[in-house]
Amino acid sequence: MGTIKISIKKRGIFFTFIAITIMTVFILVFTPQADISLKKDMQSVASRISSIDNYVDDLENNYFETILRATAYKTILSLIFYMNSTGSYIATLDSAFSEVMMTGKINGVPIDSITGKKIMNNNTLTDWSKRIIDAAEDTLNVNTTINVSGVSVFQTKPWNIDSSMSVNFTVKSNVAEWKKSAVITATISIEGLHDPYYLVNTNKAYTNQIKKSTVEFNQWNIAKLREHLRNGTYVHWENSDAPSFLMRFTNTISSSNCCGIESMVNPNKITPSDQRESYADYFFWQHKFANNCTQLYNITGLWDEFRYFKLDFDHVTRYNITAQDAVRSC
Repeated sequence: MGTIKISIKKRGIFFTFIAITIMTVFILVFTPQADISLKKDMQSVASRISSIDNYVDDLENNYFETILRATAYKTILSLIFYMNSTGSYIATLDSAFSEVMMTGKINGVPIDSITGKKIMNNNTLTDWSKRIIDAAEDTLNVNTTINVSGVSVFQTKPWNIDSSMSVNFTVKSNVAEWKKSAVITATISIEGLHDPYYLVNTNKAYTNQIKKSTVEFNQWNIAKLREHLRNGTYVHWENSDAPSFLMRFTNTISSSNCCGIESMVNPNKITPSDQRESYADYFFWQHKFANNCTQLYNITGLWDEFRYFKLDFDHVTRYNITAQDAVRSC
């Protein structure tokens, strides 16, 4: 009997220990201190996810567009200097634009080495993508992968250039992963850029920067045309035969309904000054009227300052030149 009593007592002590242990675990788990610690961890993770999410949104909606706009401008500027240096047109603008923007090279050669201008050095899309990747790793401790699958350049308005790029990017952290695809577009003004058509056709002797005329289409007269010539300004006419700014890079001299622009060739800046051409720029170097002088008019109202300046009949009409200031060339 004594032995049995001792065994029962030992079992009771064992079960009591188990009960105390279980209660201790429950107390530790469900005390307010444990709850506060868990909430702090969750808040920290949520804050980190929010920071990275903002970074991803900024990439898609701000950073890429800003970088595209800056790089597109530098690319166009580099191509103009390239044409100035080589005296030749661009064979295929889209492919040249893409190569220069992505790699800083044209036909496999660094474009800065041809132009003598440090424009694309450390300023390609590849360079800027690496800067973003490094900055994000340093500040947010995330791994960013950026893949630009294509870039292009085009025009939808006469005074602007549009560029676009297709991009896939991934952002990885120790808490989550983001995967995105987007088509980014950016617009830059052409005003202030040199017209490559003038550079190539005059072997750099005559440069003309794009500057939009402020004259309304129905306000032209001989006095306004004089200022137009003096200032080397450009005008966009609806339904004209003029090419766009980008078409001038490839010597594609045909009509662009959306974006055609034209200026007037100043006879004081070319040799010889007296040529049997319409001095509307896109006609002048195409020799459209060389064998048809009956369609040309001497704009004698301007010969005191711009001797030998001539226009074709359509332009005489567009610029509202009256008979007292225009005489048939032959």
